[in-house]
Amino acid sequence: MRRTNRELVLENLEGFNRFDHEFVADGYAADGVPEFAMRRPLRGLDETLTFFRKQFVPITNIRIEITNVVEADDPVIVERVDHYHCDGVPVFCRLANFTGPRDGKITLWRESFDRQHAAEQVRTGLAKQPGPNLPK
Repeated sequence: MRRTNRELVLENLEGFNRFDHEFVADGYAADGVPEFAMRRPLRGLDETLTFFRKQFVPITNIRIEITNVVEADDPVIVERVDHYHCDGVPVFCRLANFTGPRDGKITLWRESFDRQHAAEQVRTGLAKQPGPNLPK
């Protein structure tokens, strides 16, 4: 039985929880276009996979909390909260993504979130961590 567009999108998000970047990138059509807040759109599967691998180097303990899903024919809109650690600092980030699936693959993934809010959580958390014991 063919997956619904909703299932495709939610399975793709579950791939992030497992740090399975190959699975996530494989969910995109060859001409799929992922767009993330304040970044240029990615083009092609190789660029998408390279981005995911690089972007998640400092990230651990991802848990994606789905708060709302709206599906209307092809588009699927997901509201969610991402919980993760970045450089050891706990972060939560509210996001929304608009996804355009076609023939069982993602052709458009447009994700919006407040990057500054997430970055500020990391900066504040790192500032509170004890620094290295430097010689006097």
